[in-house]
Amino acid sequence: MSNDSLNELLLPLDERNLAHVLSAVAFVALASRISSPLPSTCWWGEQGFVLRTPLNEAALFDSTDDFIRSVRWIPGIGTAEQGIFVAGRELGSNPFISLAEDGQEKSPFKTFSGQIDPEKLLNEQQGRLRTPTNSDPWLLQTSRGVASWGFDRRVGSHAYDLGFSSNDEGSGNLDPIYPAVELLSITAASFFAAVQGWQLDENAVGYSVWTRPISLPLVSCAVAGRLDNLPARQYRVTNRGAAYGKGAAYRFFPESALRS
Repeated sequence: MSNDSLNELLLPLDERNLAHVLSAVAFVALASRISSPLPSTCWWGEQGFVLRTPLNEAALFDSTDDFIRSVRWIPGIGTAEQGIFVAGRELGSNPFISLAEDGQEKSPFKTFSGQIDPEKLLNEQQGRLRTPTNSDPWLLQTSRGVASWGFDRRVGSHAYDLGFSSNDEGSGNLDPIYPAVELLSITAASFFAAVQGWQLDENAVGYSVWTRPISLPLVSCAVAGRLDNLPARQYRVTNRGAAYGKGAAYRFFPESALRS
């Protein structure tokens, strides 16, 4: 803790993991709702994401836990991805719908199978989420037997890499998910980041991580690479389909690569 009454929190987030970058955006957005006479800042360091805020880690995790448990999916009319996220009176967006002007029909963030119900998936992940405690690393908690949104590079790749779907061959329960990260990432993609602006093409997205402290309101622009002269690393990540093709099958995002 510094002498200006701000806590410097180091969150164990990996800048090469799309889900972790989205999680950082969610933490920033929720921390920024706490009024303080001192300006909070954040940046990406060598060991993770750094957030300087009047909140301590317990308060940050508690308020974040409350919000992501409040998120609901309201189905629309049509295919599974038609709908909207809400949290109380707040309306999110739908990251599964492409807003590209070049004829793209699908968003890269539409990763789940056509057989998956987003409402059911969201509810199952929330049901597996454990409340933050001092003895439990909240971001590292795992659960099995629940599907992923496909943003977390650590999740769901074992069967795909062998050439078959874990859903088809019955080993899906071997794939752990990280409930807090799953929910943070989908919440950020819906409420706190204009992820359609990250779209590079039908299958890829790009984002930036900044290495100098910036104020929290600038994060949505910084992560989209929209701040000039800000020291940053730019990443690209292309989603992958199952070995038998995309179609209605699951897709997921592997480790992001630096853009030249």
